[in-house]
Amino acid sequence: MSAILMDKFGLLLTVMIAAQLSGCKTAESTLRIENVRNYDPDAANHILFLDFKITKRDGKTEHVELVNAVSGSGKLKNLAAPVHSPHQISVIPRYSVGHEEVPLFFEHPLFKSVEVASQDGKLSKRDLHAKEGILSVRMQRKNGLEKIELHSLTPDRGDIKIYTLNLK
Repeated sequence: MSAILMDKFGLLLTVMIAAQLSGCKTAESTLRIENVRNYDPDAANHILFLDFKITKRDGKTEHVELVNAVSGSGKLKNLAAPVHSPHQISVIPRYSVGHEEVPLFFEHPLFKSVEVASQDGKLSKRDLHAKEGILSVRMQRKNGLEKIELHSLTPDRGDIKIYTLNLK
């Protein structure tokens, strides 16, 4: 691996370890955009591809960590599918300038609903509960993007902020 790539990997690893050791109720970490893999400072538009590992702790609370970050050049197409599950993750971009902060909604990776077939061939939905899951997010990086917040939305607990990714 090149020295630059090793430095970027080391920085990302340091950020993830610091987030683990912070002991905050809501996890928070910082990601330097110029250290994101494939980041092109000369590109007019950037798409961020972020993977978050979400783990259930003590039966209720979620622990979140950024496990992968990649940048791509270009404009994002709005291909988001509607989320019908009552268990969701909202991803909210926060800006230092007047951009509209429109949340993105995803099915909660710890509370999935799947279709299963019975022996008579009828399909029905069954809820699956996991202790760990991956949330993959892609979003357009606009000027002034300061941080990205993740909120857990569940029927029993409501809206709870579970993670903040600060961008530098």
